Amino acid sequence: MERAAGLSVADLQVPDIRRSVLELIAQVPAGRVTTYGRLATALGDVVASRAVGRIIAEAGAEYPCHRVVYRDGRVGTWRAGESLRRLRAEGIRLQEDRIADLPGLLLSEFSSEQPLKALRDLQDELRSRISTEPARSEYRTVGAVDLSYPGPWQAVGAYVRLEARSGRLLDFQTLQSEINFPYIPSYLSFRELPVLLALLSQTRQSGLLPDVLMVDGNGILHPRGAGIASHLGVLLDLPTIGISKSLLCGQVDLSGMKRGEAREIRDAKRANSIIGAALKTGERSKPIFVSIGHRIDLDSAIELTWRLALKKLPEPIRQAHRACTVAAHPHA
Repeated sequence: MERAAGLSVADLQVPDIRRSVLELIAQVPAGRVTTYGRLATALGDVVASRAVGRIIAEAGAEYPCHRVVYRDGRVGTWRAGESLRRLRAEGIRLQEDRIADLPGLLLSEFSSEQPLKALRDLQDELRSRISTEPARSEYRTVGAVDLSYPGPWQAVGAYVRLEARSGRLLDFQTLQSEINFPYIPSYLSFRELPVLLALLSQTRQSGLLPDVLMVDGNGILHPRGAGIASHLGVLLDLPTIGISKSLLCGQVDLSGMKRGEAREIRDAKRANSIIGAALKTGERSKPIFVSIGHRIDLDSAIELTWRLALKKLPEPIRQAHRACTVAAHPHA
């Protein structure tokens, strides 16, 4: 794929977080324990604690997952009965389902390259490359991408392209792929981008990229100002809009919103700047959150969203969601 704005797809080095977690657990010796939070910190960000828990829950018996406990000393979720038996066999004293002498047994220091810190550094670099200047004054075609998950380590990506004026579907494609990155808040790009980039590489080669692409995720409405919509836009050098159903950061008063109303989202950490907008697209539905991805201004992003919001979500996002859901669960 082409190099764009100083970054290329080759720069997207997505670590195998599942393997990293299991390698960290292997460092905990018999007779010692650690916590989900300390493992997440060793990965580079405590926000990954829940992802660590999900990885451990499905790990095999060959890994010492019984040595990972909650911060209050309760035995973790991995095979509770077997965990208790193994801990006792290693000489760890228990009081019911808790570690009796937790502070003295905790292992905090790990040998780790902290892969999540490297990903944050990449997001920081990316943020400086985002353009909020519109690439064009008219958008004749609007595309959208979304993912569905038939299994914990499988994803199906979908791309649709619609005529902006009529909403008529022009093309759609899907792609199924294995993934190795769990869901971690504010790191969605690294879970979904490998699939979406492979899908959109095919689309570009076919000459079917849209004038602007809506992404099911955030753009600059992100704790580090560079969500998946921005990341995808910079890598493809393509105008993108972030469309999200949940507010990841920023401040906005959502009380009493009426259908057809938009309210600015501001970020106190960024000089109270406007980083997105909440749109009430349906009388009974919750607001959606729109943000600049790349090479578009917020007014244009909002206008396109309003134009295509026949239901709660804009039509391109709705159709992309339907396409990937059907492809991921064909017999549902």
